[in-house]
Amino acid sequence: MASIAKGDGGDLEKQNVDISAQQERPQSLELQAVQSHISSHQDMAAIAESPPAGDKYAEAGDDIYDKFSNKRKMVMVAVVSFCGFLAPISSTSVLAAVPEVASTYSTSGSVINVSNALYLVFMGFSPVFWGPLGQVYGRRIVSIDMSAFPSLTKKLTLQLQTSIFASSLFLAFSIGTALAPNLASFFVFRVLTAFQGTSFLIIGASVIGDIYRPVDRATALGWFLSGTLIGPAFGPFISGIIVTFRPWRDLFWLQTALAGVGALLVCFGLPETIHRKRSDELNGLTRKQYARKLWAWTNPLRVIRLFRYPNLLIASLASSALLWNMYSLLTPIRYVLNPRFDLTSPLQSGLFYIAPGCGYLLGTFFGGRWADYTVRKYIKKRGERVAEDRLRSQCADWMDRISDPTPKWVSWRIWIIH
Repeated sequence: MASIAKGDGGDLEKQNVDISAQQERPQSLELQAVQSHISSHQDMAAIAESPPAGDKYAEAGDDIYDKFSNKRKMVMVAVVSFCGFLAPISSTSVLAAVPEVASTYSTSGSVINVSNALYLVFMGFSPVFWGPLGQVYGRRIVSIDMSAFPSLTKKLTLQLQTSIFASSLFLAFSIGTALAPNLASFFVFRVLTAFQGTSFLIIGASVIGDIYRPVDRATALGWFLSGTLIGPAFGPFISGIIVTFRPWRDLFWLQTALAGVGALLVCFGLPETIHRKRSDELNGLTRKQYARKLWAWTNPLRVIRLFRYPNLLIASLASSALLWNMYSLLTPIRYVLNPRFDLTSPLQSGLFYIAPGCGYLLGTFFGGRWADYTVRKYIKKRGERVAEDRLRSQCADWMDRISDPTPKWVSWRIWIIH
């Protein structure tokens, strides 16, 4: 039993919290609040001191976000933004080189586009594994899994030995794609790269939720989304330059080099941010209890069954609509626009990808700041913060005139991770 002080008005009273009861809570596939703090946000608020009187947006419990300085937070956001750029840029960089890849393997461009479709399918499927792992073992371990090299700063435990094996996968699969001798191996390595490379798309948002207060979180997430959204748009432009002057396989050698840079940034620029790792609850359990509890936490069905909740389903459909619009427009450019406008090189067609990229870049920065502004506005109006107020940022009539839907996506993403 642990005794903690709980503020009630101006008085303090003692309240007992049964920690062991929380640890033995039955596991289920139902939606549960993410326990990023000691037990819940309410319990943390009870333990923490009252918010500073001079900050009208502060809440009890916000001191947990002060672990890192603002400069350190900016570095961490830059790291996850760069790493979040890797998997999406690989998803579209091959589009500008589809005719060249098809010629190498003596097939059609439609078949090569199927490999890209499978890449996206596995990008969408893999988060059901990376998300629970990040909650159980922490952000850093899962982040290093995605990178090209093992961590140089962690103690070599069994847990880290697993990440050492997994950390080489993204690098290995990128090399395998570049060296793929036939079409079948090209498909396989593309799929494996997609599955391994998606971890930062999940962990990056979690890291930002760990280090930023709710009233500042959307702005930081906007920076993170700038990497994940401009990657698919600028990837074909970069690949168009490469394919014009170099063999298409150099695209994946560039991807390999970027993976190495991302790994170094993670090792030296991204500390552990999670407030409480669920793996701590596994200490002292028997092997059978350990396996049962770990499976209950990491069971992919727990993630899939969350779509029963309308708010999560609608948010997912909104995000998928954005991605469907983006990829359906970007995929056929080499075969549709090049003949129509008499373009003769991949570099020329790659220029068409810049326009949506600029829109996504502008939308992420604007959308994040607008979402935070909306939250602060309603805090002033009612005197307290309600998580759903963030969704009001997508309801402004004038915003519907903006072609890029990124502000809406930022609002949904922030509300979910909140």
